[in-house]
Amino acid sequence: MKKYIDLKCDFAFKHCMQDEVIMKSFLNAILEGEIDKITSVKYENVEMPKESRGERGVCFDLLCTTENGETVLVEMQNSAQKYFKTRAAYYTYQLMRRQIKRGDKWNKREKDIDPIIGIFIMGESNGQFSKAVTRTSEYDRDDLTESWDRIHKFFLSLPHFQFDEAEINTKNIWLEMFKNLGNMDRISPSVYERADEGLLKLLKKAESAALSDEEIDLYEACMKKLEDEIDMKEYGFEIGMAKGHEEGLAKGLAEGKEKGLAEGRAEGLAEGLAEGRAKGKTEAIHQTVRAMKKNGLSIDLIANITGLTPTEIKSI
Repeated sequence: MKKYIDLKCDFAFKHCMQDEVIMKSFLNAILEGEIDKITSVKYENVEMPKESRGERGVCFDLLCTTENGETVLVEMQNSAQKYFKTRAAYYTYQLMRRQIKRGDKWNKREKDIDPIIGIFIMGESNGQFSKAVTRTSEYDRDDLTESWDRIHKFFLSLPHFQFDEAEINTKNIWLEMFKNLGNMDRISPSVYERADEGLLKLLKKAESAALSDEEIDLYEACMKKLEDEIDMKEYGFEIGMAKGHEEGLAKGLAEGKEKGLAEGRAEGLAEGLAEGRAKGKTEAIHQTVRAMKKNGLSIDLIANITGLTPTEIKSI
């Protein structure tokens, strides 16, 4: 096992970032110049149940509030997801809904809602961002001034981040930690010279030797799930390529047109990718569950990690 755990893994992310000192360091680095310096954070329940039948409930990764009343959501997203910006907006607006009580009279409110900040860390590029840090807000499209300052979103795309020795600051150090902590040989030694209290505590908490046996089992199960997702994407891509070539060739020969060949390949690729990803992801999750059950993990603990229901877990 490597010296440090990988922060992109769900267990490692929550294990380390649930520490108040570590979270304060991270937030002050990412939000520097955006809000007043944070001196304390309070963690909140990450589950937001649905209010009506048919509505989708939400379970966040990490949720906290600052001493100034800002609500801060921090999400780790490893795999590329279609319409990720839409999902991020949905999450932040769900938090806004929490501040607005049913039946509120707008003209009787004494103040606007407290600021909501969403920080979304992406371990894989999804094609929607072209730089390491993207900051969004609501702007007037004509004069480019901020029209509403209650919701801000920050997207941190780790694949686009390249550490620059000439520009070392706490924000860059944090991005470097998220990107490469599990592979310390990739981290520049100069990082440690600028690490603050929170970063130093992160390095201590992320040591694999500091984990209990149960925590090691959880970490390895989560890492296997993460690695299986990567493998299944590659597998799905290969299936799609083969299926697309086969169907495209048959259609092209039948119609005698190059257009048929191109369309068949495109359709086959899309179908194969979807099929491979769906089957692969399901099998990967089942393998992970079986491994955790074999290691004696409780049904409730497995459900918390995988998102499956206890009934589904028992049937695997």
